[in-house]
Amino acid sequence: MSRSATFDRHMLEAAFSEVEVVQKSLPQATLTTLAAEVVSRVANNLRLDVLPDLQPCPDEIDMLCNALLSDDPHEAASFIESAQLKGSSYETLCLLYLSVAARRLGEWWETDEVSFYRVTIAAGRIYAILRILRRERPTAAPNLLRAATFASVPGENHTLGITIASDLARERGWDIELMVGLSHDALVEKLEHRQPVLIGLSASGKRSLPALTRLIVALRIHNPGARILVCGQIAASNLTLVGVTGADAAAADFDSALAHMDRLLNLPTNRLMI
Repeated sequence: MSRSATFDRHMLEAAFSEVEVVQKSLPQATLTTLAAEVVSRVANNLRLDVLPDLQPCPDEIDMLCNALLSDDPHEAASFIESAQLKGSSYETLCLLYLSVAARRLGEWWETDEVSFYRVTIAAGRIYAILRILRRERPTAAPNLLRAATFASVPGENHTLGITIASDLARERGWDIELMVGLSHDALVEKLEHRQPVLIGLSASGKRSLPALTRLIVALRIHNPGARILVCGQIAASNLTLVGVTGADAAAADFDSALAHMDRLLNLPTNRLMI
């Protein structure tokens, strides 16, 4: 039987604040892309093969949607806290409540029943809830094999660096699978199928931030146990890549990347699900 979901309410409200700060710094086109990514992917995670008594009723979903859309972030935190105190499991909250709510929010967005601005707020809160719940979720012991998947962010034309880094890592005893030139959906699908423990994402600069952030959002939904390392020139910028985006570490050079890879594989999984 699944155990009740647990979380620190203060941590959840802090995550809401972090997401909203980041949202205010992003252009509208990027916000639209990220909101659509969260809403569509969470909605598509809906599981229908559960016991009827676990299915949320329409009134509960309305309450959750309204809480996610509210000007007061405490409302969403209170809903999740109440569901958790009633014994809702991680699976129930993530695969039923949030999935159904995301589907409904998507429908309201398409029919203009809610504004673009409010949907981006709700999508950011859904992502924050998933991050916090996954951080507290019990997990198996980490796989300490020196294996990783390296991938270039979709849209990257300069893949020589990550190709060389893959070869150098193999020389240091790492088992590296390299993925370059894939579209966003194709890359997410491959990584979801393989479920690697460690994923290294290469991005060349600030122009890649929207694609990088969108990719990390998708991976946090489909590869919840993965450690994510961001590499490349973007890691040398003054962008905040670790934490709110979902990345676990960032490295601007090869030696730093290797050090992070060793560290990430030796830390307990539940401390890295940010």
